[in-house]
Amino acid sequence: MKDNPITIGFDGARFKFNGKQRTTPLIGVVCQGTRLVKVVQKDIEVDGDDSTEAIIELVGKCENDVQFILTHTITFAGFNIADIEEIFNTTKIPVIAFTERMINLDSVKEALIKTFPSTFEKKIKKIIKSGELFETRVKTHGGKSKVYFHTIGCTPEKVKILMEKVCIDSKLPEAVRLAHLIGASFEI
Repeated sequence: MKDNPITIGFDGARFKFNGKQRTTPLIGVVCQGTRLVKVVQKDIEVDGDDSTEAIIELVGKCENDVQFILTHTITFAGFNIADIEEIFNTTKIPVIAFTERMINLDSVKEALIKTFPSTFEKKIKKIIKSGELFETRVKTHGGKSKVYFHTIGCTPEKVKILMEKVCIDSKLPEAVRLAHLIGASFEI
């Protein structure tokens, strides 16, 4: 692995669950190592099913050869769940989805069944397809911090090596951290 791998990190912008806002931006940040190179964005539907296609489209718009696709969880804009297996199969680029806490799958399933009584199975399938949730520790200013991740197309050991190269002082890779900060800056 190169010292400054090219990554694209994704996170969604803020939005309100008030029924009026139907879309919100999905932010993609390209970094070479920890240096910001480019920002891309595309609106996705709140609670929709278009985040997978949006990620694939935005990766395709990047001029640089992206080596890793990184996401802040697999859910954007509420329950707009990305199919990271489909993203990998289409782009042939490893996909790693990070989360800061362990997920309670039973609680997520209950929420999906309640919110999407006729389509919950499709959303649950995307979660199951994301595979095992791995744990690692990342060096931060406050010491070592836990972070969890799903990975498709890349071994957990390689993800740990990547983390050493793309994290500055956060347990999230810089591209994901920047996408999160940019998304949080949107007025809602």
